[in-house]
Amino acid sequence: MKIREVIIVEGKHDVSRIKACVDADVLVTNGTHVSQSFLEQCKKINETRGIILFTDPDGPGEWIRRRIMDYVGDCEHASLDVKQAKSKKKVGIEHASCEMIKNALLKRSKFVLSHDTISKEDFNRLGLSGKTMSQARRDLLSEAYSIPKANAKTMFKYLNMVGATYEECKEHIEVLNENNRK
Repeated sequence: MKIREVIIVEGKHDVSRIKACVDADVLVTNGTHVSQSFLEQCKKINETRGIILFTDPDGPGEWIRRRIMDYVGDCEHASLDVKQAKSKKKVGIEHASCEMIKNALLKRSKFVLSHDTISKEDFNRLGLSGKTMSQARRDLLSEAYSIPKANAKTMFKYLNMVGATYEECKEHIEVLNENNRK
Protein backbone atom coordinates (compact mmCIF):
# COMPACT_ATOMS: atom_id res chain seq x y z
CA MET A 1 0.00 0.00 0.00
CA LYS A 2 1.54 3.31 -1.15
CA ILE A 3 0.58 6.54 0.63
CA ARG A 4 1.14 9.81 -1.26
CA GLU A 5 0.74 12.10 1.75
CA VAL A 6 3.35 12.37 4.51
CA ILE A 7 2.32 10.65 7.73
CA ILE A 8 3.04 12.49 10.99
CA VAL A 9 3.63 10.27 14.05
CA GLU A 10 4.93 10.80 17.57
CA GLY A 11 8.03 8.63 17.87
CA LYS A 12 10.68 6.53 16.11
CA HIS A 13 8.95 3.25 17.04
CA ASP A 14 5.80 4.54 15.31
CA VAL A 15 7.88 5.24 12.19
CA SER A 16 9.25 1.70 12.18
CA ARG A 17 5.78 0.22 12.57
CA ILE A 18 4.23 2.39 9.83
CA LYS A 19 7.09 1.63 7.41
CA ALA A 20 6.71 -2.11 8.11
CA CYS A 21 3.05 -1.85 7.07
CA VAL A 22 2.88 0.66 4.21
CA ASP A 23 5.10 2.45 1.71
CA ALA A 24 5.08 6.03 2.97
CA ASP A 25 7.19 8.99 4.02
CA VAL A 26 6.89 9.55 7.75
CA LEU A 27 7.85 12.50 9.97
CA VAL A 28 8.30 12.31 13.75
CA THR A 29 7.15 14.98 16.21
CA ASN A 30 9.41 13.58 18.96
CA GLY A 31 6.53 13.51 21.38
CA THR A 32 4.98 16.70 22.68
CA HIS A 33 8.11 18.72 21.87
CA VAL A 34 6.58 20.13 18.70
CA SER A 35 8.89 22.95 17.60
CA GLN A 36 7.97 25.97 15.52
CA SER A 37 10.28 24.80 12.73
CA PHE A 38 8.53 21.40 12.73
CA LEU A 39 5.13 23.13 12.46
CA GLU A 40 6.41 25.21 9.53
CA GLN A 41 7.74 22.07 7.85
CA CYS A 42 4.34 20.37 8.29
CA LYS A 43 2.56 23.39 6.82
CA LYS A 44 4.79 23.39 3.71
CA ILE A 45 4.39 19.67 3.19
CA ASN A 46 0.62 19.93 3.65
CA GLU A 47 0.46 22.56 0.91
CA THR A 48 2.39 20.41 -1.56
CA ARG A 49 1.69 16.73 -0.78
CA GLY A 50 -0.71 16.76 2.15
CA ILE A 51 -0.19 15.34 5.61
CA ILE A 52 -1.94 12.65 7.60
CA LEU A 53 -1.86 13.12 11.38
CA PHE A 54 -1.63 9.67 12.95
CA THR A 55 -0.99 10.15 16.66
CA ASP A 56 -1.48 7.81 19.59
CA PRO A 57 -5.02 7.51 21.01
CA ASP A 58 -4.15 9.16 24.32
CA GLY A 59 -3.93 12.63 25.89
CA PRO A 60 -0.50 13.58 24.53
CA GLY A 61 -1.43 12.27 21.08
CA GLU A 62 -4.58 14.38 21.06
CA TRP A 63 -2.61 17.44 22.21
CA ILE A 64 -0.09 16.96 19.38
CA ARG A 65 -2.89 16.48 16.85
CA ARG A 66 -4.60 19.73 17.91
CA ARG A 67 -1.32 21.68 18.00
CA ILE A 68 -0.39 20.70 14.45
CA MET A 69 -3.95 21.06 13.15
CA ASP A 70 -4.28 24.56 14.65
CA TYR A 71 -1.10 25.65 12.87
CA VAL A 72 -1.44 23.77 9.58
CA GLY A 73 -5.18 24.07 9.01
CA ASP A 74 -7.11 21.57 6.90
CA CYS A 75 -5.43 18.17 6.81
CA GLU A 76 -6.17 14.45 6.97
CA HIS A 77 -6.39 12.34 10.11
CA ALA A 78 -6.01 8.63 10.75
CA SER A 79 -6.83 7.19 14.15
CA LEU A 80 -6.93 3.98 16.11
CA ASP A 81 -8.99 3.07 19.12
CA VAL A 82 -7.12 2.51 22.39
CA LYS A 83 -7.91 -1.22 22.17
CA GLN A 84 -6.29 -1.41 18.74
CA ALA A 85 -3.07 0.31 19.84
CA LYS A 86 -2.49 -1.20 23.26
CA SER A 87 0.16 -3.57 24.58
CA LYS A 88 0.20 -4.78 28.18
CA LYS A 89 0.84 -1.38 29.74
CA LYS A 90 1.37 1.08 26.89
CA VAL A 91 -0.76 2.68 24.20
CA GLY A 92 0.71 3.65 20.85
CA ILE A 93 0.66 3.22 17.10
CA GLU A 94 3.72 0.95 17.38
CA HIS A 95 1.58 -1.69 19.15
CA ALA A 96 -1.06 -1.94 16.40
CA SER A 97 -1.19 -4.68 13.77
CA CYS A 98 -0.45 -3.85 10.14
CA GLU A 99 -4.05 -4.68 9.29
CA MET A 100 -5.31 -2.07 11.79
CA ILE A 101 -2.82 0.54 10.57
CA LYS A 102 -3.74 -0.01 6.91
CA ASN A 103 -7.45 0.14 7.75
CA ALA A 104 -6.99 3.40 9.69
CA LEU A 105 -5.09 4.91 6.76
CA LEU A 106 -7.75 3.77 4.27
CA LYS A 107 -10.54 5.23 6.43
CA ARG A 108 -8.76 8.51 7.18
CA SER A 109 -10.81 11.70 7.41
CA LYS A 110 -10.24 15.15 6.01
CA PHE A 111 -10.75 17.85 8.62
CA VAL A 112 -11.85 21.19 7.20
CA LEU A 113 -11.75 24.09 9.65
CA SER A 114 -13.87 26.64 7.83
CA HIS A 115 -17.57 25.77 8.24
CA ASP A 116 -20.16 24.34 10.62
CA THR A 117 -22.36 21.52 9.35
CA ILE A 118 -23.97 20.68 12.67
CA SER A 119 -25.19 23.24 15.20
CA LYS A 120 -24.60 23.07 18.94
CA GLU A 121 -28.37 22.68 19.39
CA ASP A 122 -28.47 19.68 17.03
CA PHE A 123 -25.41 18.21 18.74
CA ASN A 124 -27.19 18.39 22.11
CA ARG A 125 -30.47 17.14 20.61
CA LEU A 126 -28.60 14.02 19.48
CA GLY A 127 -27.65 13.38 23.11
CA LEU A 128 -23.93 13.75 22.49
CA SER A 129 -23.37 15.77 25.65
CA GLY A 130 -24.58 15.46 29.22
CA LYS A 131 -26.64 12.27 28.83
CA THR A 132 -26.13 8.72 30.11
CA MET A 133 -25.25 7.34 26.67
CA SER A 134 -23.39 10.44 25.41
CA GLN A 135 -19.94 8.84 25.49
CA ALA A 136 -21.17 5.69 23.73
CA ARG A 137 -22.83 7.83 21.06
CA ARG A 138 -19.67 9.89 20.56
CA ASP A 139 -17.61 6.67 20.36
CA LEU A 140 -19.95 5.32 17.68
CA LEU A 141 -19.56 8.51 15.66
CA SER A 142 -15.78 8.31 16.10
CA GLU A 143 -15.85 4.91 14.46
CA ALA A 144 -18.35 5.92 11.79
CA TYR A 145 -16.30 8.94 10.70
CA SER A 146 -12.82 7.50 11.44
CA ILE A 147 -12.00 10.27 13.86
CA PRO A 148 -10.41 10.02 17.31
CA LYS A 149 -12.63 9.39 20.31
CA ALA A 150 -13.20 12.65 22.12
CA ASN A 151 -15.05 14.53 24.82
CA ALA A 152 -18.16 16.51 23.85
CA LYS A 153 -16.41 19.79 23.07
CA THR A 154 -13.78 18.17 20.85
CA MET A 155 -16.29 15.84 19.18
CA PHE A 156 -18.47 18.82 18.23
CA LYS A 157 -15.42 20.37 16.58
CA TYR A 158 -14.43 17.13 14.82
CA LEU A 159 -17.93 16.49 13.45
CA ASN A 160 -17.95 19.95 11.90
CA MET A 161 -14.46 19.42 10.51
CA VAL A 162 -15.49 16.25 8.68
CA GLY A 163 -18.72 17.83 7.44
CA ALA A 164 -21.05 15.56 9.39
CA THR A 165 -24.70 16.59 9.30
CA TYR A 166 -27.43 16.19 11.90
CA GLU A 167 -29.24 13.65 9.70
CA GLU A 168 -26.11 11.50 9.19
CA CYS A 169 -25.28 11.52 12.89
CA LYS A 170 -28.87 10.67 13.76
CA GLU A 171 -28.75 7.63 11.46
CA HIS A 172 -25.54 6.36 13.07
CA ILE A 173 -26.98 6.85 16.57
CA GLU A 174 -30.17 4.99 15.61
CA VAL A 175 -27.96 2.00 14.72
CA LEU A 176 -26.43 2.19 18.22
CA ASN A 177 -29.87 2.37 19.83
CA GLU A 178 -31.08 -0.58 17.78
CA ASN A 179 -28.03 -2.65 18.73
CA ASN A 180 -28.58 -1.84 22.42
CA ARG A 181 -32.17 -3.10 22.24
CA LYS A 182 -31.01 -6.52 21.00
